[in-house]
Amino acid sequence: SRAAHVIAVERDRDLVPVLKRDFADEIAAGRLEVLEADAKAIAPAELLSRFPAPHVLCGNLPYQITGPLLELCVNSATALARAVFLVQLEVAARLAAPHDTPDYGALSVFTQAVFEVRRAFIVRRGAFYPQPGVDSAVVVLTPREGPTLETTQFQTLVHAAFGQRRKKLSNAWRGLFGFDTEQLASVAARAGINLDQRGETLSVEQFTRMAREVEALGV
Repeated sequence: SRAAHVIAVERDRDLVPVLKRDFADEIAAGRLEVLEADAKAIAPAELLSRFPAPHVLCGNLPYQITGPLLELCVNSATALARAVFLVQLEVAARLAAPHDTPDYGALSVFTQAVFEVRRAFIVRRGAFYPQPGVDSAVVVLTPREGPTLETTQFQTLVHAAFGQRRKKLSNAWRGLFGFDTEQLASVAARAGINLDQRGETLSVEQFTRMAREVEALGV
C-alpha cells in the first residue's frame, strides 16, 4: 500500500531542529516533512495538492488561534477527506451545537455549512502536563456533499444575526445590503424566514436560503 506522507507545521524555531533530529529516518525516507511556519499563514489546500488524495488535516489547536485555524480548515474543505482536531471542550460544544441551543453561534454555522461535525471523545485535563484548567475534546469534521458556498452575503447575514444574541432578525439585519424594512421583509418571506425569530433559532439551511435570495438580487 502507498505510504502516508506527513507535513508537520511547527512555528517554534528551537523545536524544529529537534524534530528534524529525532525524526531523521522518517524525513530521509520521504514520509515526513517538517515545515517551519506559522499555521495561520499557510494554505492547506496548496500544501496538500502536492500529494494524491485522500488528505487529512489534524492538530492540537491552541485556544488563542482556534478561530483562525478553523477558518483555514473551512476554506480548505473541498480538498479534505476529513479534519481531526483537539480543541477545548467548550469549542467542541460550539462546533457541534444544533440550532436553537445555547452553544449554537456563528462558529457553529460556518463550520456546519461545510462539515458534518462529530465529537469523538473527551480528553480530561489530567492527561496533560502541566495540567490546564479546562478539559478538551477530539472533533472529527467530514466534508458535506454539496456544501454551502460561504459567500460574502452568507457571512454578512450570519455575523449580523449573532452580533447581538437574542436580538430579533428584523433588528439584527436592519440596513444590511441597503434594504429598507419593506425590502428586507420581502426577501425574508421568499426565503421562508420569520423576522421575529432570533439568529440562534435559524438552521444552516435557513441562513443559506436567505443568502441565496439576497444574491439573486445582485447585492
